[in-house]
Amino acid sequence: MYENNNNNMNNVFSDGYEVTVSGVDNITRKGKGRKAALMAWGIAAIMAGGSITAYAVSDTVKNQVKLRICSPEKYYAWVTENNSETIGETVGKYYRKLLDKREKGQNINFDLSFEPTQDAKKVLNEELFGSASDVPKEIKKVINGTDKYVLSSDYNIKKSTISSNTELYMDDKSVLHLDYAADFKDMEYFLRIPEFKEQWLGIEMGNDSDLYGVGAIVNSYKALLKDPSSVLSPDELEKEVNRYAGVWANFADEVKLEKKESVDICDINVNYTVATVDFTDKDLEKLGLMYLEEIKKDKVIKDIVVNKLNLIDNETEYLEELDESISEFKDNLEKKDYDNEVVVSIDTYIDAKGTIRGFCFRNDDDESFRMVIGRIGSNIRGELAFVENNAPRFTVSLKADESGKSYTGDVSFVYSDYYNYNFSEGNYDNLNKETISVNFREFEIKDEEKGYFNGDFSIIIPDKAPISILCSSDGKSQKIKYNLNMDDTSYGDFSIEYSVGNSADVKIPSKNDAFMLDINNIDEADINEYITSDDIRDFVKNTLVKIGFDKEMAETAGEAVKEGYDRRADERASGDDYDWDSDDFDFDFDIDEEEGKEFGSTEGTENKEDIIGGADNQSGFVIGGSDDNGLDFEFDPSKFKYEDFKDQMTEDEFNQWMDLMEQFTKKVS
Repeated sequence: MYENNNNNMNNVFSDGYEVTVSGVDNITRKGKGRKAALMAWGIAAIMAGGSITAYAVSDTVKNQVKLRICSPEKYYAWVTENNSETIGETVGKYYRKLLDKREKGQNINFDLSFEPTQDAKKVLNEELFGSASDVPKEIKKVINGTDKYVLSSDYNIKKSTISSNTELYMDDKSVLHLDYAADFKDMEYFLRIPEFKEQWLGIEMGNDSDLYGVGAIVNSYKALLKDPSSVLSPDELEKEVNRYAGVWANFADEVKLEKKESVDICDINVNYTVATVDFTDKDLEKLGLMYLEEIKKDKVIKDIVVNKLNLIDNETEYLEELDESISEFKDNLEKKDYDNEVVVSIDTYIDAKGTIRGFCFRNDDDESFRMVIGRIGSNIRGELAFVENNAPRFTVSLKADESGKSYTGDVSFVYSDYYNYNFSEGNYDNLNKETISVNFREFEIKDEEKGYFNGDFSIIIPDKAPISILCSSDGKSQKIKYNLNMDDTSYGDFSIEYSVGNSADVKIPSKNDAFMLDINNIDEADINEYITSDDIRDFVKNTLVKIGFDKEMAETAGEAVKEGYDRRADERASGDDYDWDSDDFDFDFDIDEEEGKEFGSTEGTENKEDIIGGADNQSGFVIGGSDDNGLDFEFDPSKFKYEDFKDQMTEDEFNQWMDLMEQFTKKVS
């Protein structure tokens, strides 16, 4: 029955060709029919498969389908979730790379050099000594004889540790070293100048409980540095981004869509779908409530806050604080009277592929903040602007033209400030604009991870000569060169060169061998156990000889520094021996109110100086009356010089005396 019912079925194709299937009567005809049917099904399968593939691989097709078949609210939710997934994946990817670099370590070599011209040397001499004729012969010899200064640094970074060696060269001759090391996890820091002292000077932050009441925060900081992935893994970070973007995406219950809206971006015009969401005060309260409720369900955040970083003592306290905030939002939503006035509007710019290319935030005070990027052909444009009262307060604009892998264009920052206040209108009606721009030519990224790039840059600042910077990279290192040119005079070339390696070995000095200082008890440390005045003298002498000074002059300078250090050490020691008691200076003037009025009377005079004489005739003290305020005491520390009292006290004692007199003045006043 089934077969008979289908013997004479007609198959009609798009071109109108008709094939009749008639059982077994005509074998040749039947064979052709089967071939034609197979061809038809094959074509249909290819077309269907092609459509499915196009939908799967073409973001443009996906977006257009969603735009046409979904409600504005569902389309907006789909776009937001799609983009958040992309952002989550991107953030997760970079976080993984960061953790990998952290684990393997990185080595960074960095050289900063300056090659002064003769004009620069002349200016340096005059800046130091006022005029060329006043420059000592030895110093002039060093300045004029040095053609290149180089500061070379080598950094090793691994996990929570870092070590560096910095060296100063003058004409390829090593002059000075500075070594640094730190373990941020344990908050231990080390420093030394080998030419001064081979032994390390170390500082440790002490017990967490001693750190001014922020021990919990410090512990959190340590835990994060010890192993960031144990606090928040890349997968968790990706999911968290998607989770909270989902709250936003599903919140909007009314979305306005403008398809193919023309959007001006600098000097191009791009058609975007613009999705607009309006918020009233009540909407913002609802959104806040939704986020809090999502946080309460979020086990990842709870585990970080309570267990991993210990920012809150226990889960009960954590949930109680959240419940308290949630209750406040709910009470507001139940009891407050809200109007329907829109207080915030958000425009989202969506391209043909469904990718979000920007936002515009507008409030009910005629303020807006817009950030958007667009492209037509090889022209890439971007804008970031804050507008107030329909006038831009500041804008940042990007104009870039793509050619192969390089870009040429400029970035401009325009800052506007109001002037010329209009009293009749009650506002400012003019804007003063200042523009700073960076022009770039043939900018090309050579290695994104290591920060290598090519390009010529010119920085243009109002009323200043343009600053030209040349950047080049061979893929192995980065070079940056800048010619210091002012008022058509070249003062020399600054150069920076750096390279990045993907492995490192950090060595932290031993605390047992270092001279350690506890930050909480640093005043109790005796620095004389680490350095002596002889060490300082030898360091100054040897360094000056390396720089190029005469040996006799270097020795004289070293002895002078030693003598000054010893004198100050003696003054500090004598000051420590003197026991100042601020209670001895606790003056208490108990003046009867009537007597005070009489004492403070200024009848017959206009200035209190007329009572006791002008301040110029005093020795820093002014005592007199003023209106009904009684005693008026003034103290002018500028009238006192240590030289006048050095026979009676040390400089530290003098400074303490001045401090006490200032405290006394405040108390009397």
